[in-house]
Amino acid sequence: MKTIMFLLLALLPLHAQVDVSKSLGEGMRGAVTGLAPVAAEDKAAVLSATATMLAKHVTFRADGSASSNCVAPGVKQQVEWRKLVVRSIFHQAVSEADRLNGISRRFVVSLDCDAHRRWDAKKNAWTEWLPVGNPIFPRGITVEWKSGAWTALESNQMKWFLPGPDLPSVTREPNPRKNPPDLPPGMTRGR
Repeated sequence: MKTIMFLLLALLPLHAQVDVSKSLGEGMRGAVTGLAPVAAEDKAAVLSATATMLAKHVTFRADGSASSNCVAPGVKQQVEWRKLVVRSIFHQAVSEADRLNGISRRFVVSLDCDAHRRWDAKKNAWTEWLPVGNPIFPRGITVEWKSGAWTALESNQMKWFLPGPDLPSVTREPNPRKNPPDLPPGMTRGR
């Protein structure tokens, strides 16, 4: 009897190890699902939810530029992007807790741009264009299908961005008499 008990106790860790491997394998299936193409109807709905949320924080201009005013703690500056776009959409896993809370689908929308610059108030000039996004601005947005509606979730950083001016893009050559090249659009020096 002692031998049987010993064998059963010795085999328990092996049985538990099999369950761990099974659980890890299920997680991999969820990761592979994230790489699957997004259905066209989901893509359109996710892009619409993303656009609605971004419109509260960024002004998109007809020429492909965008502007926003960053009011993060200790930072107050205008930011401009060239071609701020959605680069990709990925499926995300939905947990049992998510399902119980009414979430049946989740996507991460990655944002990117060709370049960005910001207004440097100390120098009273625009910074050089940088080939990356603004470090404070979120690089992605989570969009969920929750209780029958698409919802784009705002990150904590997104609240620091307010729509910028909808003036002609400063990426065009300014008229030096109307807008000196070292000032943001619409600003002039006092006479």
